[in-house]
Amino acid sequence: MNTIETYGLVQNLKTNQPVSTSEKFPVKDLLNQYQEVIIKSLITSFGLDLLFVKDRHGGDVDTIHNVRAMQNGDSQFEGYANENNQRDYEVQSNYDKSTSTKYHSQKNYIDRNREGAIQKDQGVLEDAYTGKKISRNEKIDLDHVVSAKEIQADAGRILAGADGVELANQSTNLKHTNRSINRSKGAKTTKQFNDSLDNMRPDRQERIKELSSQSTLDDREKKELNKLIQLESVDAKKMESAEKEARDSYDKQLESKYYTSTKFLNDTIKSSYKLGIKMGLRQALGVILAEVVMIVKSELPLLIKMMRTSFDLKLFFSEMANIMKTAFKRVCKKYKEIIQGFKDGVLSGILSSLVTTLINIFVTSAKNIVKIIRESLSTVVEALNVLILNPKNLPHGEVIKSVAILISTGASIILGTVVMEAMRKIPALNIPIIGDVLTTFVGASVTGLMSISLIYYIENSKNVKRIIDWLNQAKSSIDYKLDDFRKINDDLLLYVAELEKIDLNHFSTQVEVTKEIALQMNAAHSDVEINHTLSKIVQKYNIHLSYDGTIDGLTDFMNDSTSKLQFKL
Repeated sequence: MNTIETYGLVQNLKTNQPVSTSEKFPVKDLLNQYQEVIIKSLITSFGLDLLFVKDRHGGDVDTIHNVRAMQNGDSQFEGYANENNQRDYEVQSNYDKSTSTKYHSQKNYIDRNREGAIQKDQGVLEDAYTGKKISRNEKIDLDHVVSAKEIQADAGRILAGADGVELANQSTNLKHTNRSINRSKGAKTTKQFNDSLDNMRPDRQERIKELSSQSTLDDREKKELNKLIQLESVDAKKMESAEKEARDSYDKQLESKYYTSTKFLNDTIKSSYKLGIKMGLRQALGVILAEVVMIVKSELPLLIKMMRTSFDLKLFFSEMANIMKTAFKRVCKKYKEIIQGFKDGVLSGILSSLVTTLINIFVTSAKNIVKIIRESLSTVVEALNVLILNPKNLPHGEVIKSVAILISTGASIILGTVVMEAMRKIPALNIPIIGDVLTTFVGASVTGLMSISLIYYIENSKNVKRIIDWLNQAKSSIDYKLDDFRKINDDLLLYVAELEKIDLNHFSTQVEVTKEIALQMNAAHSDVEINHTLSKIVQKYNIHLSYDGTIDGLTDFMNDSTSKLQFKL
């Protein structure tokens, strides 16, 4: 008998029998699972971090906020993340006479000065810092609201690669004011200048009163009085408003230029890729070391007990070699978990780097915050992997329990990190080497104890158990779809089994005969022709009828309720 070629489909369907929903899930010893989670967490977070990951104050990408913090004396930084950016700052931050000339001879600065002179002659020019009209004989200056010196030395501007001369001489940063006010202000910020005015106000008012009471003043005293009156007329709110407008415009242009630049994008991608690889290796090696520790932990006590009465060094090393071989075999069997650990580590590393960089655009994140971000995202990635992909096909309740254990362990690591960072701030513990070892040990201990406590609660709490049992019984829409697919799989197996029994040549012949009969019937145009055609077909193909072929015979057959109409070709 010829059979239909299925290219292995039938055999595959036969071997892949539907999984019974009543089958129990294989469950490892819970204590071993928990020990493995804790050991892996301690190894990766406190042991392998020293080998693979070095967190930096402010993250691994230079931001405008961070470089300005360094410039302002934040000693927690270890320098720029990118050495090229640091070299640029060292070369370009100098402000000397030739640099000052560039700022004060730029075209927009000259044009704005000329416009101010014309407006002063017309009597319509207003002092930007007092709000008063400037008289025609008054001496004025065109002030850089954010000073040229500050802009030239601004680490944020240099990082963005922006032209300081162009930025300093925008209309928002150029304001006319009395010469005495401008030269007293110098390169101070508005806050610094207003603070100095407030501090000197009592002395200044006393001196104004003293000079004003004199009947005659020499030229020096007249100049002094005029200067003091001008300083007394400064409107702090107007100055603050002018600086806010100028500084906001300046900062927005720097941020737009830098954060959309290929330099920032390349640094971000590079740091994310590096941290991703490091975290991937850390997680993969953590799985391997955790497995080795678990095996050594279970086998070593037996070996020690065996040799307690008679110690044999050769036998000891031989047995240790066997334990290591066993560990190696177990690790090899866990290659899927190692690969998954590497993938989860890469993803969490990339995400944590991106999140840290984003945060550092606005505020500086300390080392411990960077670590907390890393560990949090690592836990989130693992939890989502269990929650969404469910690689071990656990029931709903067990999935939620696994996620709760992962989150508890992650929270424990974060707490251990916070404790460790707090201890490092204690002066008595700032002992070289010993201080680091002690704080790391305490942090790891806090993590381990909290992990065990939370996991014990999750496992033994009656309320948690009730929730888990209820979730285990619940079915999601996905479960119902899986049941439908299993039913379809069963029906498909039966159908394919029937297909296997078909004689292909005989089936092809029957198809041709059926086609020919259909053509002959279509060619008949009346009842007589149809009757004649049907008679010829019955004779030609020796079709077996359930009656004698006559009208009377058909009538008798149809009147018999027990008869069955069958046509056999």
